[in-house]
Amino acid sequence: MKRIILASSSPRRKELLSQIVDNFEIIPATKDEKILKCYPLTYVSCYLAKQKALEVFKKNLDALVIGADTTVICKHQILGKPKDKEDAIRMISLLSNKTHLVVTGVYIISKEFKKKIRCVTKVTFKKLSEKQIQDYCSLNSIYDKAGAYAIQGEAREFIDHIDGDYNNVVGLPIDKIKPYLN
Repeated sequence: MKRIILASSSPRRKELLSQIVDNFEIIPATKDEKILKCYPLTYVSCYLAKQKALEVFKKNLDALVIGADTTVICKHQILGKPKDKEDAIRMISLLSNKTHLVVTGVYIISKEFKKKIRCVTKVTFKKLSEKQIQDYCSLNSIYDKAGAYAIQGEAREFIDHIDGDYNNVVGLPIDKIKPYLN
C-alpha cells in the first residue's frame, strides 16, 4: 500500500479523509497562499491545492499526496479567513440572504499520476438579523474558516439550503477523490 499524505493541517479535512482511508500522514504545506489575480475566482482553490500538493510531494516522492483548498465566493469576491471580528461581521453580513459558491480544489499527485478535481457547491443563507451576526461573530471558532463559517458548526442554523456536495463545503469532496486513492 502506497503512503498517503494529506498536505493540510485542517482538522475537518483530516476527519473527512479518515472516512475513506485507514492510514495516512499529515504533512501541511508551509508556503504562504498567494492568490493570483489572473485566475478566475472559481479556479483559485485549484491553483492553491496544486501548489500545496507539489510542495509536499517534492519531499515525499514515494507517496501519494493530496492537496486541497476551499474558497467561499460571494458577489464576485473571495471570502478568506477573517482577520478580526469586524472582517467576520462584513463576511457574514454579505452572505446573509444570499447564495454563494463554495469551491474546493483538490490536487492528487504520485509518481504514477496527477489528478485535478474541482467541486462547486451552492450554499444559500437565510436572512440574518444584526444580533445573530454580532453574536455569531463573537465566537472564537470562526477565525480559521473561509467565509467565517463552518456548515457543520454553529452556522448550520444559518443555512437555508445547499445545492451540491455537503462534504465539499466542509472542506474535502471525499466521494470525488475516493476512486484515486486505491
